[in-house]
Amino acid sequence: MLLLHKLVLSGLLGVLGVSLLFPGLLELFKVHPGTSGVSLNTVDAKNQFRALHGMMAGVGIIALWACIDLANARNLVLGLGVIMAMLVIARSYSMLADGIPGQTSWLYLSVEMLFAVVFLFWPPPLT
Repeated sequence: MLLLHKLVLSGLLGVLGVSLLFPGLLELFKVHPGTSGVSLNTVDAKNQFRALHGMMAGVGIIALWACIDLANARNLVLGLGVIMAMLVIARSYSMLADGIPGQTSWLYLSVEMLFAVVFLFWPPPLT
């Protein structure tokens, strides 16, 4: 694998891993989930919110795991690319169905689209 390829993949996987793992764990174990603007009125809603953040942390761990053994992480990188592509589809659909969001959501959409393209079309080579 070329050094540039390895640096790009490692950098993106590291950013993805850290940006999902730590916020996911913080929200997962927060005393009052949803206090950052999300209204959670029922125990079921709180349970779903914590579960989604647990899944977010898990995806972060997978991204960091792929960094450790990048040469053998082709399937993990492709799987993360599928997850990123589904996020792009979900955000795009939300823009059509729910309205145009603020600048932060546009930034997330752009970054997720970049990750999806790189992970799906430039994964580690087959060994």
